[in-house]
Amino acid sequence: MTRRAVSTTAGSVDPRRPRLMASRAGALVAAILCVAGIIVSACGPSTTTAPGASAGPVSAAPSASVAPAGSGPTPKPTAWPGNAVLGIVGLGAGDNEIARAVADFSEAVAAEDLVRMRGAAGGLENLLTSLNAQVDRIAIYPPMAGLVDQYHAAFGAMIDGSRKLRTAIDAADSNGILTATQRITEGMALYGQIRGPLSDWVEQATEQQRLLVK
Repeated sequence: MTRRAVSTTAGSVDPRRPRLMASRAGALVAAILCVAGIIVSACGPSTTTAPGASAGPVSAAPSASVAPAGSGPTPKPTAWPGNAVLGIVGLGAGDNEIARAVADFSEAVAAEDLVRMRGAAGGLENLLTSLNAQVDRIAIYPPMAGLVDQYHAAFGAMIDGSRKLRTAIDAADSNGILTATQRITEGMALYGQIRGPLSDWVEQATEQQRLLVK
């Protein structure tokens, strides 16, 4: 990996920043790009697990009831609490924002640009912190309990890693940079496992929104 110049005007990054250790950093960059590619493209999100990141059960959206032919009207779906509907809609919208934030961070890592990594980590932390309010909304609906747990694990890892990364960059701590980046990667992998079930919930939320206004 080549050394790149770092602007002394961005944040508090020390211009004497450490170079990422080639053997470990190369593998880490590959892992980040792999996970990020899955999140951004939405291809096979449930198959990627970061080392040390355990995948807990995810709450699957309940299937819509379908009545047999000739048996009368199809039963209406059970109404969700209003906050759960708003939370799922908000998390569905936030999914695209997370994909963009992950892509920005991954590009900064691939470029070995610590200034951009620091900025991208800050943006990711702010985004996930705001989306936690939507996670709190869906927590009131028991069928979404597993999804809430997965969000807490994924967001918690990425937020924790983002904070530690900025601290490590400011301290010119190369080991800390690698460890924090790995922590973010673990969170990315956990989030990738949420996207399939989230898509199912979002699809049903469309009907739930109609029930709210009736």
